[in-house]
Amino acid sequence: MTNKNSPLILNKTWITLSEVKEIMNMKKLNVTLAILVAAVMAGNAQTATSDIVGYSKLNINQGGRLIAPVFHHQPVYVGSSTIASGVLSVSGLTAGSLNQTSFSNRPNFPTYYVKITSPGVHQGLVLDVVSNTASSITVADAPSDLTGSVSVQVIRHYTLQNLADQSKDLIPFQDAVTFYDSSNGKRSYYFDGSSFVGDDYTTPAGNVVIDPGTGVILNAGSASSITMVGVVNTKKTLVPVYAGESIVAPIDPSGITKVSAMGLGTAIAPYSDAASAVLLDGSLATTSFYTNGTDMLDDSYTPINPLTSPLVAAGNGFIINAAADGVWIQNPVITGN
Repeated sequence: MTNKNSPLILNKTWITLSEVKEIMNMKKLNVTLAILVAAVMAGNAQTATSDIVGYSKLNINQGGRLIAPVFHHQPVYVGSSTIASGVLSVSGLTAGSLNQTSFSNRPNFPTYYVKITSPGVHQGLVLDVVSNTASSITVADAPSDLTGSVSVQVIRHYTLQNLADQSKDLIPFQDAVTFYDSSNGKRSYYFDGSSFVGDDYTTPAGNVVIDPGTGVILNAGSASSITMVGVVNTKKTLVPVYAGESIVAPIDPSGITKVSAMGLGTAIAPYSDAASAVLLDGSLATTSFYTNGTDMLDDSYTPINPLTSPLVAAGNGFIINAAADGVWIQNPVITGN
């Protein structure tokens, strides 16, 4: 089990979380991205052996943009386990420390999730934690064939409260985020000055989760920003694509993910399903991409040249229009051991 890893320093461009907080306090946030300089090596994934932390500032023009978490919280448990019937055997936990007392499934607001990190068909699977004892963790919706020895991370979910805490200049009771759920469902929450509330302007919504590899549409009445702080993802992530509309996004604070190389093409239907990148100019207009089953195509169905491929800006993503459910196998920008 690992409670906290030391941050990795690469070419002196990586910074510790405490240094990030100091920088934030000094308001030295003019650089959009304070990490990943050393990782931009011709767009190839780099290897890391410790947690890497940093911050990334997402600017929001009047009108709004797609917002997706680009980091995750420090894992509270990293190690090997065995799993059967959705229960993982672990050690060293405090009973109830991972519980979500009002857990209900979809839309759910759990506090923590388990990510399967060992090789196999379930590598990258994200499972919400229902409860735990000192020696076990119970997760929701575990596949029946997920049994035996696995390696896992246990990580606190990114929530709307985190988004509120990291935001600047959002307008209370005007600026809102919208989720795209399965079955074409949508739900919106409003910034209230310190957190988020439901569309009745009353019900607290700070515990609402933005799942890994997904995002929300933020409608903004004026220019604002969100400065995300956290741990760089170094593990594969399985991101669900729902029939109808859904929002997916690279977990990438660097903005180096190429549309041509992100692997989304295998998760959507050839020539019909659209992956629409939301423009960052505040218009909320989109640029559509398609797939031939393997390669990504532009809106004229021409394969995208990897050398000239558009990049996905940090914190941006896609609105997917899909005929059927799918799964995006999202590889990390940096790989970890």
